[in-house]
Amino acid sequence: MRPAEGGRRGPARVYRNDWTGLHPPDPGCWTPRLSVSTVVTALGGERLDLTLAALSVQTYPAHLHDVLVIAADDVALPDDPGESVRVERVPAGTGAAAACALGARLAEGDIVCWLDAGMLVDPFYAETHARWHHLRPDCVTLADVLSARDVPADPADVAVMALSGGMADTLGGEGACADRDALLDATGDLAEADDRARRAFTRSACAVRTALYRAAAGTDPLGEGELADRLWTAGALFLPDRDAPAWSTGAAGTALPAADAGRTRPPRVRAVVDIGGADYDMVRGCVDRLLDAGEPDIGVDLVADWEGERVSEEALLELRLVQAAYLADARVRFVPDPPRTGFPSPYLLQLPVAWGLSPDTLGLLTDRAERAHAGVVELVPESAPTPGAGVRLWRTRALARALRERCQGERLADAVAEVYGRYRIQAGEGTLVDLTDPEACHYRSEPLRTGAGNTGADGYVDEEEDEDARLPRPEDGGEPVGGRGRHDGDDGDGAEAEAGDGRVRALIAAARTSVAGAVRACAAPLRFLR
Repeated sequence: MRPAEGGRRGPARVYRNDWTGLHPPDPGCWTPRLSVSTVVTALGGERLDLTLAALSVQTYPAHLHDVLVIAADDVALPDDPGESVRVERVPAGTGAAAACALGARLAEGDIVCWLDAGMLVDPFYAETHARWHHLRPDCVTLADVLSARDVPADPADVAVMALSGGMADTLGGEGACADRDALLDATGDLAEADDRARRAFTRSACAVRTALYRAAAGTDPLGEGELADRLWTAGALFLPDRDAPAWSTGAAGTALPAADAGRTRPPRVRAVVDIGGADYDMVRGCVDRLLDAGEPDIGVDLVADWEGERVSEEALLELRLVQAAYLADARVRFVPDPPRTGFPSPYLLQLPVAWGLSPDTLGLLTDRAERAHAGVVELVPESAPTPGAGVRLWRTRALARALRERCQGERLADAVAEVYGRYRIQAGEGTLVDLTDPEACHYRSEPLRTGAGNTGADGYVDEEEDEDARLPRPEDGGEPVGGRGRHDGDDGDGAEAEAGDGRVRALIAAARTSVAGAVRACAAPLRFLR
């Protein structure tokens, strides 16, 4: 626990995914206050009646626990599913992702707990999951998925077996997925895991706060791998509990999540550049270098008053020219306010518009973040063109958690460092280009691209590691990093002209001669995109 300002107690802070410092109450020794909705997906072929029988004898208070069954039209329901059981029918052939998303949308509890039909759980199952969620709102609790050895045929026998405490002896204790069990064993039940923790996620037997799920996943159906990625990126604590066994009576939950076919990944890095008050050439010098950097899998948010409500007429023309230059590039967005995190991208880059990155700088920052598992990587220049103009690469997962947990008056970077670690690099000569120098603003990118580059099957660009990217010393003692920016001798009018039609070309030419003259000539300005 970290005491907050004014004597308040902040939430228990967890370093990365090390949940071992949390101490939940033992089942039966506490009083729950949060409601739980157990969502059972029955899409065909599973023994739904056995699962409902096991859920009918849960120790969680009945007034706080309800069961929601998402059943395909061709799935037979038990004659008496139970008083607290709701049933929602879906068309036959509905996929697991759509069924789980529907269940989460209809769930009324503070915690949503998923189970596949055909899985058996002991009476403490809902309570064991819920105790963690009472401690922290960002837990994703994962059941210990086992293979059932001898499955009773009669649902009544399942209830009797559960109440007698003999489920483990009868059903057995062998893990249902050897690869998953090996990952848990190798990482101290994920306490020592890095991003590999996502691979242990199984939607067939897990629980998450409903609010966290909806914030991370939205309403669209997500494959198991994508859901795991989103929850992890949102800062969730992945926590397997061996005291919450779930026995599989079939194939459910017996494999690690596979890559979702046809999945569109978000950019690996979401870069944010506040261009308010900057002239056109400075913006191009900054953004073009960024788009040409050694990290092709990037999205760029340009922050400005795009509606022109609080800027002068001359500044408004500069913004219109910037927008015209990047309208055709799908990687660039025009936003009025900076995002709080990079979600769903794993990283957020904060780049002052007065800095230009050398070609290998961004790749170096992401490489350091991966190797050090750092929550924030700070590139510290020897001098800055404007006060406080440093470059920071934030891990979205760490940033999201720090925003939830930081105390009043605590600096965000300090909160991130406490929950995930900080890494500092001293910028060497050529790493950053000072764009307050007019000559440095003449940089222009290669011919405009409309996509995010050539990606591999997993959605990421495969590149060889830079031989010069040697790991610097951590914290303030890191090695200087070098690199060369590219400065072209031409003024870039040709590249700008390719970005729009004849009217845009006329605006750009006029801006070169006189900004004021171009303002008067612009009778029908370009419409701004939000």
